[in-house]
Amino acid sequence: MLIANPIYDVVFKYLLEDLDIAKELLSTILGEEIQSLELKPQETATERSGGNISILRFDFKAIIKNKTGVTRKVLIELQKAKKAFDVMRFRRYLGENYRKEDSILNEQGQIEERPLPILTIYFLGFQLESIHAGIVKINREYRDVVTQELLDIKEDFVELLTHDSYLIQVRKLPKQARTKLERVLQIFSPLYQTTSDVHQLDFQGETNDPLVKKMVDRLGRAIANEEIRNIMDVEDEVDRVFERAMKQKDEIIAEKDIQLMEEQQRAETERQRAEAEQQRAEAEKQRAEAEKQRAEAEIQKNLALQKELDELKKQIKP
Repeated sequence: MLIANPIYDVVFKYLLEDLDIAKELLSTILGEEIQSLELKPQETATERSGGNISILRFDFKAIIKNKTGVTRKVLIELQKAKKAFDVMRFRRYLGENYRKEDSILNEQGQIEERPLPILTIYFLGFQLESIHAGIVKINREYRDVVTQELLDIKEDFVELLTHDSYLIQVRKLPKQARTKLERVLQIFSPLYQTTSDVHQLDFQGETNDPLVKKMVDRLGRAIANEEIRNIMDVEDEVDRVFERAMKQKDEIIAEKDIQLMEEQQRAETERQRAEAEQQRAEAEKQRAEAEKQRAEAEIQKNLALQKELDELKKQIKP
């Protein structure tokens, strides 16, 4: 089945603007029930650095119920980057969310402004060298450092200062799904990319799952949307400009590296020549010193002989 390639920002955005799909997808990733989900106004944005690297960002406000039945209100920050990124951009978005507050009903039944705990989800269209798994959770734990006991507690002070993260590397997702989460995320896998049109995926994954069916249907509509296809063309052109710029940058760096290497080789040759010259000068100095010592020894020897001769003359003198 042909669907729009969701690695494109415009398609990914179109997919998750369906809040029912976003709610089910996030619930599947987190492994917890999302009871309500709200896409915060003006919080969906695409940043392009110099027209090159793009990062798509969503901020959702959600009420989550865990497996024990406890509910909590959280901010879910979802970001997607197609190419290797500057991590400072991710940190800046995260810092912005740490500064935000939300209206909370306190124990006295009054509305007050408080910060929300944060969960972050990163969809990466590139591969991290040291992480080989397609889906990774980085979570926190409370541990007594002295006894190493794992503490089964939650503290608001800690929860508001730290956060759990999820990394999804779409290029490392397996073709044969082992779990529901992998079955759902297969729809983002470039393994289904067609050779004739990079805008499309020929999705061959399981569509029995209701969420997968919803996403396939929506992405199928996206591929027929001329405006979306035009924006995908623009993204392609941006990528080509970026790749040309990176190629030129690499060529300049390579040329500078060669120049630096040649300069280092010339400097090393000059150093070795100067060192050889110094060694020759030192050897000449040592030869001169030895010659001087030899001459002095010869003089001393001649003086001694002259002294002996004078003594002999005195002895034979009548």
